[in-house]
Amino acid sequence: MGKDSGETPFCHRHPTRPARRRCYHCRKPICPACQIRTEGHIFCSEACATAHRRRRILSRLDRLNRTALEGRWFRLAGLAVLLALGVLVLWISSRLDRFVEVPEPALPVFRSVREKGLDMEKLDWDAPGPVRILSPESGATVPSSRIAVEGTAPPEAMVGLYVNGRKVDVQMAPQGKWRFDGVPLPERRCVIQARYFDNRGDSSFSPAVLVELRTAPASLLPMEAAAPEVPLNGLNLSRGPTSRRQVFLTFDGGSNANATEAILETLKREEVRATLFLTGEYMRRYPELVRRMAGEGHVIGNHTFSHPHLTTLSFNGRQQTLPGVTEDFLKGQLEKANDLFRLIAGRDLSPYWRAPFGEFNGQILRWAAAAGYRHVYWTPRLDTLDWVASPEDPLYKGPREILKALRRQEGKGPEGLAGGILLMHLGSERRSADRMDTVLPELIRDLRQRGYAFGTVEDAWPPPSSGAGAGN
Repeated sequence: MGKDSGETPFCHRHPTRPARRRCYHCRKPICPACQIRTEGHIFCSEACATAHRRRRILSRLDRLNRTALEGRWFRLAGLAVLLALGVLVLWISSRLDRFVEVPEPALPVFRSVREKGLDMEKLDWDAPGPVRILSPESGATVPSSRIAVEGTAPPEAMVGLYVNGRKVDVQMAPQGKWRFDGVPLPERRCVIQARYFDNRGDSSFSPAVLVELRTAPASLLPMEAAAPEVPLNGLNLSRGPTSRRQVFLTFDGGSNANATEAILETLKREEVRATLFLTGEYMRRYPELVRRMAGEGHVIGNHTFSHPHLTTLSFNGRQQTLPGVTEDFLKGQLEKANDLFRLIAGRDLSPYWRAPFGEFNGQILRWAAAAGYRHVYWTPRLDTLDWVASPEDPLYKGPREILKALRRQEGKGPEGLAGGILLMHLGSERRSADRMDTVLPELIRDLRQRGYAFGTVEDAWPPPSSGAGAGN
């Protein structure tokens, strides 16, 4: 070790001790007691040893920067790594909800509702939007055990109210607004939720609202039992006469017509007249098809104007008249559809109607009869279920399965399909190859080979002016 100014250096920590070495990093003189040997060098402290290691790493990176990073392929590889990392970050951020569980209030689980009668088309008539609870606000503390709950929903939707997962009440939202008064709160903390059922069979739940109660809870009474049904007294037809081997093909048109032309072509080629029930919305969208139906001699009945829910069947399984549905409301639905048909075809609809979703009761049938219409249902087990669009649905049947089911039904009982009213649809969400119209020609030929003829509801249940008998 060299000397400074010809003098023996002393340790910078122990000024009385001569220094034998210098720290490899800071170059300060150190005595033997202060020497730390590591990685082949002598340091005065662990801090200097760590600093040296850090400087050595930086030096190597600097050499790499001056050599390897100047290569074109190395730069391209680095860019590819950066791009891959960016894509990975974007992918993780877009699916963050799958990896991070956000605690939410426990919400009730509701059974799915099986609804019939309208093509299950995507919502695009009026972009109805969701159902919302506007009052009370979530987190509110209320002083009374019975409160008012109000909100918004798609126009003419049926809105059901749930408290802690139990069904409380249901009503129609004619103008897109709804309100329930006197809603009981059975616990100190209650989760309130609304659910709408729209005119196409779609439904959606509102975000849950949590309220806290400052007083004693109220009793949540069971929903009122359904009143016993009175005899329909000839206001409903679910099967034609079984004395002759005749089958009645009926088709409902809600808002989708993607199978209509194929169906009409088949009926024309096979010389079969059918009964078609059309909504006002269908007629508004497809007037040329409506004119063709009328011109080819099919019986065209009323399916209401906008396909609203009429009873609480979809909410609680009961055929109770939906609050908000009145005789004037139903009469307006039927008249508005008939007025539109008259503009298109130049005549009135036939005096038959089919309730949307199969929702009707004696009261509703009497209202419709007062407006000049008799109801045509379908024969049990002769709903083809062609309105079920998803193969994942337990109710789904492909076209070949529908044919097999009808053949099995034909073999049951002495009457077979005699007088049977089959339900099909003029449009479907299914793929083209999976629609019922693809096997309609085979169905018609098969039934003819089995000795069946085809008729319309006029054959099964002539209008009152003809003096013939009524349905059942």
